[in-house]
Amino acid sequence: MAITLLELYNKVASQPWSMFDNDAQENDDFEPSLLSAINKALVEIWCSYPFEFRLKHKQVLTQKYINRYSLPDGAILQKTTKNGESYCVTLGRKYLEFIEDPEVLEIESGKPYGFFIRGNHLCFYPMPDKMYKINIDYLTFAVGLDSEDKPIYALRDATDKIILPEKYEQLFINALISKAMMYALNSPSDENYAGYAIQFEREYKLLIKAVGGRRKNRRITF
Repeated sequence: MAITLLELYNKVASQPWSMFDNDAQENDDFEPSLLSAINKALVEIWCSYPFEFRLKHKQVLTQKYINRYSLPDGAILQKTTKNGESYCVTLGRKYLEFIEDPEVLEIESGKPYGFFIRGNHLCFYPMPDKMYKINIDYLTFAVGLDSEDKPIYALRDATDKIILPEKYEQLFINALISKAMMYALNSPSDENYAGYAIQFEREYKLLIKAVGGRRKNRRITF
């Protein structure tokens, strides 16, 4: 399900001790400090755990002798295989090896068996000698969609939205509201801040429990 920034803003503004008007209708009604608090809370919770709704898939179609491809907009998943821990970069049924020191490699072309990162690009080794389909599973950093359903990394416009599975939506929003209020109050010594901190810890634990508890999904972040 989707919740827009406008809906979320008014929910947070309606909380006790918020000190913000809760009848926003458009972008001009947003208080910058509360908007900032909402985005800080959203990014913090979003990136704190490998939620299933963050999981995305990218397919790279290599070209002959071309070895620079755009990285996915997130953290590549790592999973346990029969050969140990492997990053979820696959060619056919084989996991490509992550090459930590590509500078020592000789220039070769052929069917890739490894990959490495150079700047903002994903590179394969050996350099592809033809088209291959390489699949990547990753956790997106994009926190929502704009009015044209394009991925966004912060909520700015009233129609920007977060997409969440219905079964987790209320738990996620409850945790987000509490965390946003902590950022909005911005004073750990404030008794109201302490109350929201306790509330956030409770709501966040319920959310994590609902999605299956803490898992050890490791990933590389670029």
